[in-house]
Amino acid sequence: MKKKQKQSPQILSPENYIRQRARNLPIFKCFVNDGWDEQGLAHVTISRKHVNGNITYCSYLVDLKCLGIKDTLYQFNVPEYEFDEYKDKLDDNLGMIESEYNLGHNIIHAGWEYAEEIGFEPHKDFLSITQYMLEEDSDKIPLIDIHCGGENGKPLFVQGPLEDDTMAGMIMNRLEKTLGAGNYDYVLGGGDPFDDSYDNDDDNDIWDNEDDFFDEYSGNSYKENVAIFLELTQYLENVASEDGMFENDRDDEDPDEEEKFKRIGALTNLLYDDLTDFKEVNRWVTKWNKEARDYTITNAAYWQMLGLQNENDFTYEDLSYLTKDANEAKLSEYIRERWGELPYVDFLEIDILDDPSEKKARIKRALKQYPDHALLKLEDMAIKIQDDKLKKTELSFKSLFGERKEITPYEYVMWQMTWLDYFASNYDLSGMEALFLFNDPENYTEYPQVTMFLSALYAMRISVLRIFLLES
Repeated sequence: MKKKQKQSPQILSPENYIRQRARNLPIFKCFVNDGWDEQGLAHVTISRKHVNGNITYCSYLVDLKCLGIKDTLYQFNVPEYEFDEYKDKLDDNLGMIESEYNLGHNIIHAGWEYAEEIGFEPHKDFLSITQYMLEEDSDKIPLIDIHCGGENGKPLFVQGPLEDDTMAGMIMNRLEKTLGAGNYDYVLGGGDPFDDSYDNDDDNDIWDNEDDFFDEYSGNSYKENVAIFLELTQYLENVASEDGMFENDRDDEDPDEEEKFKRIGALTNLLYDDLTDFKEVNRWVTKWNKEARDYTITNAAYWQMLGLQNENDFTYEDLSYLTKDANEAKLSEYIRERWGELPYVDFLEIDILDDPSEKKARIKRALKQYPDHALLKLEDMAIKIQDDKLKKTELSFKSLFGERKEITPYEYVMWQMTWLDYFASNYDLSGMEALFLFNDPENYTEYPQVTMFLSALYAMRISVLRIFLLES
């Protein structure tokens, strides 16, 4: 009689661990910034301790005056000294004080409920991950009265660094539609006391604010700005490729070059504002934000991308190898030796084909065998875009990924690149602008693949605008 093989314990991703097991861990320490009640802006950090002594913690940026849970982050199973370093950094910037768990719980839930009442939903990572760090909101949690709204009781929107001018306009539009004129207050261009904690951009990054030149051009006529934009972008004829770099390499050390690029950025923002339909942009961003509540971007989904049926068949060693910079041939060889034929191997082989007819035939055969594989569907959609046969509904998250809750950074990039190709091929400026606004670079700094896509998106936004203006 054969002995039963011992089943290996399932390894949960950090995200799934927080969702499924965080509430089983004891609360360790909780902190909130000093003066949160006067400012109406709270930074709450809640930590729990593992049996190994390590800490999992989540932080929440809560706007009690209007927007609710604006931002959130989490760290899983880190040594206690790393948590202490994080807390000390927050303390230096914000002045943190230790608090009872119940206070943090009430602050978060009060901000969440107030914002939802006036039409604003919490950060997508809160809905999908960090809300599960909190205890269930039951009668066991003592109710603490948390003041929300401005001093006069009306919602008060204070623009901070997490909201650029376009996003601030969308927020104002939402308040106007939901509450009506005179039923809310606002302060535009205001600061945010959590700027240092959440803003990690480098001063020379291409995502830098172009406000230095916004005022200079905002008083111009549309025709004047078009003429200046076309003159400044003459050297960007081939502005973007898939690697997100300009054909004419930018010299970041040259102050004149940096200034020119910022001027182009300011003009691009102004011209998109003139040429796009705000309602259409808002419709796309709202749609994608709703979809984003239902998925997490993580390499823990790599086994699903490969086409495996069982997560236990995929190890961290596999992930370590497959996420290295290996070429398609080596990846295919590894996958075949490890698991046999998988749909991802078909995708790798199709992706490098140059002949359109051969590519179409291979895609058709592969989809017949693997009809639900997202990357194969995206290859098919790329062909449809070229043939002008793609329907926008085919690019929805559910159409591509079905009931999946996690996708890899690579799948996300391929999905967004397909949207980019679709909008660019149709010179759909509203779609381009919506894609640009939806993909906030601050959310993806840990994924180099996504960062490269964002550079390509930034460049294509300029390139498509230039072509549109030249052909208008």
